[in-house]
Amino acid sequence: MVQKLAGWFNAGGPFMWVILGVLACACAVMLERVIFYYIFCGVDGARLVSRLAQAIGNDNTKEAQNIIGKGGSPMVVLLRTAVDRYTAGVPFSEIQEGVEETAIQQVPRLPQRLNYLSLFANIATLLGLLGTISGLQLSFSSLAGVEAAKKAAMLATGISQAMLTTAFGLIVAVPCMVAYTFLSNKQSRLTKDLDEATVKLLNFLRKKRPA
Repeated sequence: MVQKLAGWFNAGGPFMWVILGVLACACAVMLERVIFYYIFCGVDGARLVSRLAQAIGNDNTKEAQNIIGKGGSPMVVLLRTAVDRYTAGVPFSEIQEGVEETAIQQVPRLPQRLNYLSLFANIATLLGLLGTISGLQLSFSSLAGVEAAKKAAMLATGISQAMLTTAFGLIVAVPCMVAYTFLSNKQSRLTKDLDEATVKLLNFLRKKRPA
């Protein structure tokens, strides 16, 4: 099976290696985003805010700081900013300003590098097309200086290279687009959860400490 795949890959010509490089980059981005979204940002915002509100409502700011912990996800960083400023005794207007300033840095981390998957899908498709053109050009240009008995074999080789490159480009492009759509939806849900959690905590702190 491995030898068959290797033979299929080699028959596709030099553009197969370029598309393989695109695939490697796409896999790296997918893996990084999956880890970031599902592990690093895997925080239940509603439950976290509920626990923080209960601790702050009991005037136990130390417990609230322990609850928020030292996580580095955008949601946790925003909520920690609000809790730290509340604990410092600053007015609510300064708490809100601090959260807004932090949001400018943290919110863009959610869609970061995600658009690369769409780019890789387009690049893989275009490279497959370029490999197709290269294979066909090789086929027809080689016919002029080849004996009649070998023309059919040369033509078949060039067309095979063209089709294999096109197929490999699509094989890479399709999963990239599926992953992009899937991860983009996850990113939208995380952004929504972040907004809801932050607004709920700020509304609660507004009641506890008016501006």
